[in-house]
Amino acid sequence: MASTDPPYSPKVQKRTLKGHRQPVLCVSHPGDHAKYDADLQHHPSLLLSGSEDGTARLWDLRTRKTAYCMIVPKIDETNDVTAVAFHPSVIGQSSAESGDTAIASSSRIDCMVYASSGTNVYGYDLRTCTGPIIKTPHLDLSSSFQCQDEINQLSFSFPKRNKDGCRNYQLAAVDDCGEVHIPSECISQDLASQQSPISSKHTVLHHAEPGSHTIASCAEFRPHVNGVYVASGGTDCMVKLFDVTKPKRATASIHIKPAESENTTQICNPPFIHSLQWSPSGRLLAAGVGDGSCVILRGEGNRLIEIGRLGYDQGGHGSAVAAVCFLCFGASALSTKQTRSVEAEDRLLISAGNDGKILFWDLGGNMVDGDAMDPLLYLGGCSDAKEQVKKQSNELQNATEAMNSASISSKKSKGKNKKKGKTNNQHKTSTDDGFFLDDLLPSPPKVLFQIPHHHKPNWITCSRASSDALPSSVFVADTTNDISIYSLPTQ
Repeated sequence: MASTDPPYSPKVQKRTLKGHRQPVLCVSHPGDHAKYDADLQHHPSLLLSGSEDGTARLWDLRTRKTAYCMIVPKIDETNDVTAVAFHPSVIGQSSAESGDTAIASSSRIDCMVYASSGTNVYGYDLRTCTGPIIKTPHLDLSSSFQCQDEINQLSFSFPKRNKDGCRNYQLAAVDDCGEVHIPSECISQDLASQQSPISSKHTVLHHAEPGSHTIASCAEFRPHVNGVYVASGGTDCMVKLFDVTKPKRATASIHIKPAESENTTQICNPPFIHSLQWSPSGRLLAAGVGDGSCVILRGEGNRLIEIGRLGYDQGGHGSAVAAVCFLCFGASALSTKQTRSVEAEDRLLISAGNDGKILFWDLGGNMVDGDAMDPLLYLGGCSDAKEQVKKQSNELQNATEAMNSASISSKKSKGKNKKKGKTNNQHKTSTDDGFFLDDLLPSPPKVLFQIPHHHKPNWITCSRASSDALPSSVFVADTTNDISIYSLPTQ
């Protein structure tokens, strides 16, 4: 593994949320969906968590205290909360209409949340609650999902607006049977009027092959595409892409092979898929893998193509990657044509490994094309790095001008050689103008910096740079009873 000085050394502030009595298994932030939809109203002052203590807690990030504690029903002597999620369309709805971005009051919070325990899924409408302790869920959705084994993740879809301006969201549950369950009936924005249970008709995506014992560990709906697509990963070392309207067979299946690495401790660890997340543009899919690497895939229609790998030899993890997350830490604050692109923040990725490290990656221009920005241009607290990036940008512009100038000569030369019957095969890979751009303009993936967390992570999520409470922060659930918060400098 190469040893180099990190290009970015921010002053990270650490905070802790205390309240759970057993390890925290999962966390969710309202910005999880908002990073894919700038028009989506969300409440940035909230965080949702689930724990082995049988509770899901809603946190007020301004006070760093619990606003609501939901005690999940105990079934078969267990009630570990394994997954949590906010309903995207309801978060902050009333506060946005009144122009108030703060929580309306301690007795009324405008959001709906969901929690899974075992094979069950429960819904809580916090707009109707009057006390901080909630012992009974407002809705039991378990018969609508019909999961046969423990649920590992809950994931909401990204629908387009209907004619009346509303959106219908679907909720997927991923379980240990290797299946992804999606109720056919959309999840209502109003749990109080929702029939209980909703229709038992549902779609099942079979990640596991028949007869196998594969666990489906994660699944994510793809944003910014026509149709409804879901990517799934599991202990078969496969990443699959499904068209929900044609669920019988995956449209793409990628087998992740073990990484070739100098890290001999990872040789025996199979590349199980522990975590998946789409980039803000929906064009890239990152996978956290059991051999310590992060695999980057590109979505092209109904296909997936592996385009890169972030491993130990690139400065990566020394053990399994438990979670990955794309960050929205400030590119949108820069008023340029490039930052208004959905690709602007596709290059900034974090990964959390069982080695106790949290790594911040720049995927680089070679891997991420289009309008994706160099993270050092918008991350806070890196003025020296910005000057270096600007210098490189000027060099890039000069190189481009030189390339365009030389291109004219190259075309003329090709014309003469064509008349003489000559060809030039000097370069193995080149552009139409005869230039090997990767040699001319190298921008490989690299680790910007790392945070020594010292605990095995269970889940990570993040707030946006525009959040009014703890902006540009990473929230980590691990094997302890606490939630760790790491806040980066803002612009």
